[in-house]
Amino acid sequence: MNIRLKAVFGTMIIFTVVLALFIAYAFQFLQQAKNEELQYRSGELAELVAFSSRGYLLNENYTGLRNLTNSLTEHHDIAFITISMKGQIIAHSQNHSLSDGVTVAKYDMSGEDGPVAEVSVGYRNHFSDAVSSPVGRLLMYGAAAIGILAVVMMYVVTVAVTRPLKKAYEINVNRFGNAELLSDHDEISATVALIEQMQTKLESSNNQLQESLRDQKFSFAEARQIEEKNLAIYNASHDAIVVANDQDIIIEFSPVAEQLFGWERHEIVGRAMADTLVPKALREAHIKGMQHFLKTGEGPVLNQRIELTAVRRSGREFPIEISISAAKTTQGFIFVSYIRDITQRLKDQTELKLAAHAFNVSDAMFISDSKGHIIRTNPAFTAVTGYKREEVEGAKPRTLSANPEDSQFHKLIWKELLDKGVWNGELPLRHKEGHELPVRMSMTAVTGEDGVLSHYVAHFFDLSEQKHYESILRQAHKEAEQASESKGRFLAAMSHEIRTPMNGVLGVLGLLKETPLTKDQVNLVQTARDSGELLLAIINDVLDFSKMEAGKLSLENTPFDIYALVNQTAEILRPQAEDKGLQLSSDIKESAPQYLIGDGDRIRQIILNLVSNAIKYTKSGNVSISLNGESQTHTRATIRLDVTDTGIGIDEAHLKTLFDEFTMVESSYNRTHEGSGLGLAICKQLVDLMDGDISVESTVGQGSTFSLHLSLKLAEAEDVQTAHYETPKSQDDNSVSTDLRILMAEDNPANQIVLRTMLEMSGLSVDIASNGREAVEAVKKIPYDIILMDISMPEMDGLAATQAIRQMDSPAKDVIIVALTAHAIRGDKEHFLNSGMNDFVSKPFTRAAIMDCLTRWQAKLSTPTKAIAPPVEEVEPIDSDDPDNNLVDEATLNQLVKDTSSEVVPELVVFYIEDARMRVEKIANAADAKDYYGLEFEAHTLGSSAAAHGNKGLCELCRKIEQQCLEQQFDAALATAKALKILAEASFRALESRLQRGFTA
Repeated sequence: MNIRLKAVFGTMIIFTVVLALFIAYAFQFLQQAKNEELQYRSGELAELVAFSSRGYLLNENYTGLRNLTNSLTEHHDIAFITISMKGQIIAHSQNHSLSDGVTVAKYDMSGEDGPVAEVSVGYRNHFSDAVSSPVGRLLMYGAAAIGILAVVMMYVVTVAVTRPLKKAYEINVNRFGNAELLSDHDEISATVALIEQMQTKLESSNNQLQESLRDQKFSFAEARQIEEKNLAIYNASHDAIVVANDQDIIIEFSPVAEQLFGWERHEIVGRAMADTLVPKALREAHIKGMQHFLKTGEGPVLNQRIELTAVRRSGREFPIEISISAAKTTQGFIFVSYIRDITQRLKDQTELKLAAHAFNVSDAMFISDSKGHIIRTNPAFTAVTGYKREEVEGAKPRTLSANPEDSQFHKLIWKELLDKGVWNGELPLRHKEGHELPVRMSMTAVTGEDGVLSHYVAHFFDLSEQKHYESILRQAHKEAEQASESKGRFLAAMSHEIRTPMNGVLGVLGLLKETPLTKDQVNLVQTARDSGELLLAIINDVLDFSKMEAGKLSLENTPFDIYALVNQTAEILRPQAEDKGLQLSSDIKESAPQYLIGDGDRIRQIILNLVSNAIKYTKSGNVSISLNGESQTHTRATIRLDVTDTGIGIDEAHLKTLFDEFTMVESSYNRTHEGSGLGLAICKQLVDLMDGDISVESTVGQGSTFSLHLSLKLAEAEDVQTAHYETPKSQDDNSVSTDLRILMAEDNPANQIVLRTMLEMSGLSVDIASNGREAVEAVKKIPYDIILMDISMPEMDGLAATQAIRQMDSPAKDVIIVALTAHAIRGDKEHFLNSGMNDFVSKPFTRAAIMDCLTRWQAKLSTPTKAIAPPVEEVEPIDSDDPDNNLVDEATLNQLVKDTSSEVVPELVVFYIEDARMRVEKIANAADAKDYYGLEFEAHTLGSSAAAHGNKGLCELCRKIEQQCLEQQFDAALATAKALKILAEASFRALESRLQRGFTA
C-alpha cells in the first residue's frame, strides 16, 4: 500500500468520522429548517384561508363560506379545511384522496370583541416527502454504512478504502447524472466537489422556495386590493345591484338596492328573486326565461337595457330600467342585475310631451335665449300677432311692442325678471297689420341645474275683446254711478226744496186754523195739514231708504238707556193711541239689561215705526211693547223686543214679502191706510245693519207680533249721557216775554213771512237776516237773546254762521242758536248740535213748536230787555224804471231792503259783487280743466248768491250750467260757461250802477 493509499485511507477514516458528524448535523439543520419553513408556510396558508373567509363570516354568509371551503379542497395538496366558531363547526370540507403525510395548520381570527373563529387547514408537506424518499433514506443508510465501514475498516482496510467513494460515485450518477466527478486518482477532490455541488443545489432550492413565498404574498396582496376595489365600486354604484344564482336565489343585495326596494340585505338574501322583486304578472316569464338560458345558453334580455316593472317591499309597483349579465362559476351560473328607478324619467318624458302639446295648442307663446332673442314661437303666437316664426326669430320682444321707444318700461320688465324670475302684466303689442294689440303677458326666467339663466318663456293672450267689454262695462258702471249720485243729489235737493215750501204751506195752514173759521173750513184746513204731514213722512222714508240703498247710512256706537228709550217712545205715541181709543203699554222684564252700547236713535226709529203701524192697523183693543233679555255674558247681551197688537192681522201669503220695499198688504188693508210701503223695509235694513233679526207672527182677525232680536255690548250707567245738550222744562206758550230779542236767519221769503206772522200773533217781534253773513253782522250790532238759524242759505250757511258767532270775542258768542231747517235726515240733528247750536226745530214747523222752543230757552236767559233793533217798517218800492232791469231784479232788492235795512243792503251788495267775481273766475278755471263737478258746484253757489241779490239773468244762466252738468251735457255746459263771464260782468256793473242811486226805507 503506497503512502497515498495510506493517506487516503487515514484521511478517509477522518473524513468518515467528519462526514458522519456533518451528515448528522446537516440532517439536524435541515430538519430544523424544514420545521420552521413548514410552520411559516402553515401559518401563511391558514391566514390566507382566514382572510378569504373573513368577509363571509362578518356578513354571516355561511352558504358562501361553505362554497369557499369546497372550492379550496379541490386543490390536490389540500386535505381538509375546517372553520369553527365558539366550539361549533360552521364549515368543513375534506379531500378524501389525501390521508397520509398531512400537516395541519391553524389560525385564530380575532375582532375588537375577542376571538371570532378558528381556521384549521390540512395539507400535504413536500419537504417531508423529500426526507422520506429513497434518496433521503439512502443518505441516512449511507451514513449508517460509513459508520459501519469505519468500524469494519479496521479489519478490512484495503477493501473498504474504495467502496465509499464508489458508492458516492453511484449516488452522484443517480442524483445528478454526472459521471466525471469521481476518478481513481483524485477521489478526495471529487468528493469535495460533490459536496460543494450538493450545497449549491440546496441553496438554489432554498432561493426558489423563498421566491415562491414572496410571489404568494404579492399575489395575496394584489387579490386583496382587487377585492377592495370591487367592493368600493359595488357600493358606489348609483344603480341597484342584485346578484342571483341559477336557482333564482338572491346571493347579493347592494345598499342602493336596499333603498330602492325597501328590503334589508339580511332579509332578502337567500330568498327567491321572483317572489320578492318581480311583479306577479311577470313572474312566470321570469322563471321560464331563466330555465331557457340554463338549457340553451341563450337569453334574449341579457346584456342589454330594457324597461320593466318591479315591486317594492310595500307591494307598490314602479318602472325600472334593468341590465342583466350572466357569469359562469364553479358552482354554476350567477346573474348580476343592474337596476335603476325610472319613475321620474317617465314622468319628465310625459310632462315634456304634454308641454310640447300645450305649446302648440295653448295661449300664444314665445321662447327667447338668455340674451332675449326669440328662438321659437307657437302657432297661437302667429294667430294673435300675425307674425310667422321665421319673421321674429332672432328679434327681441321689444320689437313687438307698440311703444318700443319706451325703454324705461322695458328695463323695468327685465329688471323684475332678473330679480324675481317672473313678470306679469299688461302691455300693448303691435300687430303685423299695424294696429295696437293689448295683451296680458306672463314671462318666466328659466335656469339650469347650475342656477344659470338659460331661457325666457312668455305666454300671453289677446285682451282686445275683453278691453272692449270692459270699456262698455266701465261706461255702464259710470252711468249707473252718475245716475245713483244724481238720484241721491236729487233726493237731497228735493227734500230741502219740498220741506221749505211745505213749511210755508203748513205754517200758513196752522195760522189759518187759528183764525175764525166755519166748521167746514176747519175740517178742510185740518185735512190739508194732515195731507202735508203725511207727505213729509213719506219724504223721510224715501230719504232713509235711499241712503241705505246707496250704502251711505252709518250707525253710531254710543251708550244709551234702553229702559228710557222704550218708555219715551211709548209716551210719544200714547196720544195717538188714545185718539183711537187704544191702550198702549210697555213692559220691561228684569232680565233685560238697562245700559247698552249701540245706535239708540235708530232703535227708537224701529220701535216708533213698529208701534205706529200697530196703532194704525188696530181698530180696538191694545198695543203693547215688551222688552226681554234672552242671554248675557260679561260683555254682551241679546235682547228681544216684541210689539204686539190686536189689529186686523196679516195673511200668511203676504208675510214673506212684508219686509220688501214699497210693499203693502193690499188685500188685507184695501188701501184704507196711507203710507209709502217703506217703513218695514227700513226697519229690516236697519236691523240687518245691526246684525240682528226681525220677524213677525200674525193671525188674520186676531193681531200681529213683531219681534226684534239684537246683540249689543253692555255699558255702565256712568257711561250713558242722558242728553247731548241741556233742554229746559217747557212753560206755557203765553209765558214767553214780549221783550225777547229774536233774530231769524232765513233766505226763503215764504218762511220769513210764516215765522214772522207766527211770532207776531204771539205778541213777539223778530229781526230777519237773509243769510248767515247778515246774521253774523247783526249779532255784532245787537245783543240778541235767541237766533232761529236756517242751515242752507247763500253766501254763508247756518253752520258757518254759528261757528263765526261762537268765535267772537264778546258776550254775543253765547247767544242761544236754534237750528231751523228742512235738513231732517237722521244724524243732522246731532251734527248741528255738535257744531255749536243749542237746539233743533225741523221744518215744517208749527207755531206751537216755535213757542215751545222759545219758552224752554227763555228760562236760561237773564232778564230780557227791550230789543234795540229799530221797528220793522214797510219799505217803499224802488223805482223799477231802469234800463238795467233785465240784469237786476228790483223786486228782490226791495225784499232785501225790507228784510234788512236800506243802510245794510249796499254793504251786502258790495260784498256779493266781490265774492261773485271770484266765483266767476273759479267757474272759468273749472271749465278750462273740464272739472265738471267743480263747475256744477261753483255755478250752483253763484246762482244762489245772484238770486238773493237781484242778478236774475246771471242766476238763470248759472242754473242752466248746473242743470247741464247734472244731465251730463258737458259740452253744452262748457259752451254756456264761456258766455257766463260777459253776462256776469254786465250784471255786476248794472248792480253797481243801481247802488249809486241808493236805497230808501
